[in-house]
Amino acid sequence: MEKIQFFLLIVQIVIAVIMVILVLVQKSDGDSLSGIGGGSGGMGSVISSKASANILSKITIFLIAVFMINCLILASISNIGKKKIASELDQIIKEQESGSDNSKAPEIQ
Repeated sequence: MEKIQFFLLIVQIVIAVIMVILVLVQKSDGDSLSGIGGGSGGMGSVISSKASANILSKITIFLIAVFMINCLILASISNIGKKKIASELDQIIKEQESGSDNSKAPEIQ
């Protein structure tokens, strides 16, 4: 299970780096938050913003989906590992408590 978690963590890092590069490479259309101040108003910018879904933005959206799914898988694997460790610790504590009740050790003076 640790090998799968390590592999998914490496995939997560690679996806994050690729997403950062893709976002930095994409051309700014000017229709983001800069348009609020009147920077690029008008009907032409609205139409062009709908048609601007090029291949880079589609790849970015796909990578975001893969990144989120990978996050959920890593979280569930981590949760399974924590539950396993907690149950093992509980079992050890119960064994030690039952062992100390059955055979009382002599006191050291």
